[in-house]
Amino acid sequence: MNRRRWATLLYAALAALYLLHNDLWLWNDSRLWLGLPAGLVYHIGFCVAASAVLGLMVVYAWPPGVLPGATAGAPSGAGETRPIPPPRGQGEHG
Repeated sequence: MNRRRWATLLYAALAALYLLHNDLWLWNDSRLWLGLPAGLVYHIGFCVAASAVLGLMVVYAWPPGVLPGATAGAPSGAGETRPIPPPRGQGEHG
């Protein structure tokens, strides 16, 4: 499967996660799952799913060459690096 198809599927999964975020069907559920309230277990699973989708998005849907110094086809840290200057008013004596 090519990167464009992966990106399309991952964006669809992200939209599905957006719709499933508010679990209106578990608000009044007083059952315990694994010793925890049903809504909490749902959100633990939701966080795991969201982390997996966002991690896959970084791998498959991140546009190449968007970082400073990055070139297409090269790892993102392969470019030349420069030190970040301190904020104004906070020099060496500040």
